[in-house]
Amino acid sequence: MTITAAIVDDEAQSRENLHDLLQRRHPGIQVLGMGHDVPSGIALVRELRPALLFLDIEMGEMTGFDLLKALTAPRPHVIFTTAHEGYAVKAIRFNALDYLLKPIVPTELDDAVNKAMTGSGRTAAPDNIPALLGSVVSERQMALPVTDGLVVVQMDEMLYCKSDDNYTEVYMRTEKKPYVISRSLSEFDAFLQHQGFVRIHQSYLINRKHIKRYIKGEGGEVIMANDAHLPVSRRQKAALMEALERI
Repeated sequence: MTITAAIVDDEAQSRENLHDLLQRRHPGIQVLGMGHDVPSGIALVRELRPALLFLDIEMGEMTGFDLLKALTAPRPHVIFTTAHEGYAVKAIRFNALDYLLKPIVPTELDDAVNKAMTGSGRTAAPDNIPALLGSVVSERQMALPVTDGLVVVQMDEMLYCKSDDNYTEVYMRTEKKPYVISRSLSEFDAFLQHQGFVRIHQSYLINRKHIKRYIKGEGGEVIMANDAHLPVSRRQKAALMEALERI
């Protein structure tokens, strides 16, 4: 099976290295063209309509997300490439999409390509692009995929997250009811752990800015700004104490 592809990256050496890897390891992928920045990438994808797009995240003053926002359906599947594990990569991870860190490891390329060609996993397929773009609104905002679309929230307004099997309930300071999101609490933890959130229990991830009181006990409990009483597990007590010292 042959699949068409394009590469968009502002580093010529990165483009050539990836192109050579694909030729050597994946002859079934036909690279139709390569772009060196966002405008050339947009033109390339619009003209050639590749099924698969290898897209660099940071390209000068613009990003790969600027390119994606400019595309209309049908969009290609996207495998992101980047030299930086920054906020954007956290958003990609949160949406369970594929990315490759430079320098690209051949076996990791194989895994990403095989997922794209077989339809397994969750590469950045057209249906997943809007949720991804929402997640990278800014350093202090994130988009939550709800049943009827996306809701953009301020992270500072998030009180806590509660596990509900494979879903997570997100409690906001200004909302009476929680948002129910089809992501695990562990995914929220990975995304928010450097944004002032701390895991206090296998079922709870809290925003330390909204802790009103801590009550001692075996693990104890915290009272949040909305007067919710949440248990603290013995295992997580030390992490909470450390977080409280940083307030």
